[in-house]
Amino acid sequence: MRKHADTLPLVGLSRWHQIEPFVGVSRETWRKRCLEGRAPQPIQLTLRCTVWRNEELHLYLRNPLGYRVPKSDTGD
Repeated sequence: MRKHADTLPLVGLSRWHQIEPFVGVSRETWRKRCLEGRAPQPIQLTLRCTVWRNEELHLYLRNPLGYRVPKSDTGD
């Protein structure tokens, strides 16, 4: 069992097991929110390594219901 940190770093990248205690939803719900643009976009480093920007996660955590991916992050 992995021990999670009590806080999420302000900068850098985090994997699912690091952000899970803070987002308050299941992995599948988080995945759907990311696809809908209602959660920070994942970065796929390798086939088996996905991370999220901590700066974006903190923006999301300040207002989870109102968070929307900035237009520049959606590839538009």
